[in-house]
Amino acid sequence: MVRFKKGTKGVGALILALSLASSYPAVSWAGETEDTERIMETGERKRAESSEDAVVYGPGSYVIGEDILPGEYAVFTEDTSEQNAYSTCTITLYKDDTDARRIGTFQFQHHGLISLYKGQHLVITKGYAVEADRAGITPGTTGMYKAGRDMEPGTYRITPLTSGSGYYALYNDVRYYYDYIDEYAALFEPVTVNIANGQYLELFDAGSIERVPD
Repeated sequence: MVRFKKGTKGVGALILALSLASSYPAVSWAGETEDTERIMETGERKRAESSEDAVVYGPGSYVIGEDILPGEYAVFTEDTSEQNAYSTCTITLYKDDTDARRIGTFQFQHHGLISLYKGQHLVITKGYAVEADRAGITPGTTGMYKAGRDMEPGTYRITPLTSGSGYYALYNDVRYYYDYIDEYAALFEPVTVNIANGQYLELFDAGSIERVPD
């Protein structure tokens, strides 16, 4: 049975205003040839069933270690329409519950990943969160994926939905501190990207993604 929790703190107008800004990427996947493995085309995104004991955290405010356990979480859009691959979810993360030091406001296309640590303060403005290991993430043209868990490591070709409309990013972790971005580029044409085990791939407005044999 999937359990649902709502945040325990009120979401203030300042937090809502901050959540409208997006500081970080979200992308998609490309191309098709006879010697490549096609992953997914654009269109409706569906999430695999979560584990029966998964807890779903809805819009609200959470102190990590009190209202929600520390760990890595997937944050999903609440949109269930046929175009939900391009819908967004929005969260804000603070160093602690005084909200004096904001780590950032993050907007992801379809879903994103984030590591939460004890004492931090998470505000989910738009969307819902589930423990990443229980989220049932499957490869698609938008969102964020951990190589070795959500997708296979290797070489991929990413094609934009339209030229210049999207981007991809590779992260070495999802704490969003300091030099966490390994690679970032706007998508004007198909690109080939090498993704190592443990790296995170974020996709925004990509048309398709395909595995290229090593």
